[in-house]
Amino acid sequence: MRRRARILRGKTWAALLRDELARSTLGTDEWMEQHVRILRSDANSRSGLLRLEDQACFVKLYRIPSRWRRTLLGLGSGRPLRSFKAARDLRARGVAVPRPLACLLVREGMLLLSEGLSGDGNLAELWRQQPPGAPEAMAMMRSIGENLALLHRSGYAHGSCRWGNLVWDGRRVYLVDLDRAFKSPLGSMAQAQDLARFTLNAEERHIGPQNYELFLSAYLQGIDESRRVVIERMLPFLYRFRDNHLVDYGAHGQRLV
Repeated sequence: MRRRARILRGKTWAALLRDELARSTLGTDEWMEQHVRILRSDANSRSGLLRLEDQACFVKLYRIPSRWRRTLLGLGSGRPLRSFKAARDLRARGVAVPRPLACLLVREGMLLLSEGLSGDGNLAELWRQQPPGAPEAMAMMRSIGENLALLHRSGYAHGSCRWGNLVWDGRRVYLVDLDRAFKSPLGSMAQAQDLARFTLNAEERHIGPQNYELFLSAYLQGIDESRRVVIERMLPFLYRFRDNHLVDYGAHGQRLV
């Protein structure tokens, strides 16, 4: 029996995804277990890589048991729809984010389909493989500095600028997981938190002052602000993140600022 699914965004790709689901009698979770290479799964969501029309795609199920919240999704409100819109807006401004393809409302919640990125993985995974001073490592640092600056200059904050949400495709770093992205003016406190979160992860991985300087120089050039102003705006958030990390995990690595 054909499952009930409602297309909310991306008519063509949503129809392809709906047809794939309709070929199975399984629930969406079980269907993902069989057809998706699961990357992350928790009580609220499940995501992974899917081959659709011979193209690599990333699919995320937002589990939404509440009928009221599903009604809001149907009316065009909710995190996956905001993520879709943010990705569309940012790509139009040249920010390197995966292309959003579709939003499909299913019984369990919402499926968000986006472009699957080629490459070896996110910065958190890849950095362990980089020798100090390796050309690819230097290229990664410059690329994320440029892309984060472009995101901020476009009037957005990422909201979760961890290294696990930075994907390298061999040429540039993409910002992924836009669930918490929101409009925020250049120089805002939210953008300072993005920078602090990136910096904390850099300290944890002992990337060294030279690599951090490559990132920071590219970022500062992209937003056309002074180093002093940017660092002063970031430091209160970095101090707080460091303190929290110390409580949860112990010593946090080499300080870079």
